[in-house]
Amino acid sequence: MPKNILIKLIALSSLLLLPLSASAETPMEKTLCNQQNIDLWAHATYAKNGNTLIIQGKTVRLIGVHAPLTDRKQKFNNPGEPLSKEAQTFLNKLLANNDLEVGVEYDTTKVDKFGRQLVHLFLRDGTNIQEAIIKAGFGLNYPAGDNNKYAQCYFAAEKVAREGQFQLWDYLEKHPDSHFPLAQSSQLTSQDTGFRIIRGKVEKVMKSSSNYIINMDTTGIRIPKRHWHRFNYRELKALKGKTIEVRGQAFLHKGVMFMIIDTPNSIDALNPLNNPTKKR
Repeated sequence: MPKNILIKLIALSSLLLLPLSASAETPMEKTLCNQQNIDLWAHATYAKNGNTLIIQGKTVRLIGVHAPLTDRKQKFNNPGEPLSKEAQTFLNKLLANNDLEVGVEYDTTKVDKFGRQLVHLFLRDGTNIQEAIIKAGFGLNYPAGDNNKYAQCYFAAEKVAREGQFQLWDYLEKHPDSHFPLAQSSQLTSQDTGFRIIRGKVEKVMKSSSNYIINMDTTGIRIPKRHWHRFNYRELKALKGKTIEVRGQAFLHKGVMFMIIDTPNSIDALNPLNNPTKKR
């Protein structure tokens, strides 16, 4: 066995006796998060961060969750996002306390553009791993195209963490100037790129030949034409004048902050927790 893998396994074994914080599920959460169809049971090796892990030698990305990114010293000396190590430890602990065994459930899109498998993961006792991460406050719901099998579950989990001010939400309360994980559109700076939840008032909604356009005061939200089939333009138009939250990867272009989204679930007013009768 390679030495680096052995070291990681030893580190995992030291976590076996550490307790996992958890809160009781409501009946609705339990129903929303119940596994639907496990495709296979497999053994994980370790978590690379709070939402990416190695399973049977393959890199696997958890659907529907963004956990803080760990530092990447070999790539632009990125210091990482708040609580990244804690999120990684939480997932490793969850794996170690369950003999590294996970149930893999695929969704519509099975592989991302980086070649990583996209999965929902479960434990033998029925625990939805994504739900556990988000509910504990170590991750944020991250809607993903057509992979919405457990969208309501993950939004409900985030609602619990947010209301309880767990972990990332506690961090935001204590460090409001961090703008992570949530930032007001009117207060954005050039440093507020990467995954964000941005809150602001919608000032304009229009359509070009290539994009649906939603503009806040300082943030431009774009929906490329290839994703229009998932959206109701009348619903988008109705957002004008309302204060919304939108989530995704924020980036600067010519000094202006933009975010490209591919699912209505990225906008709080359109997500399935607020619209439970709508199937995305």
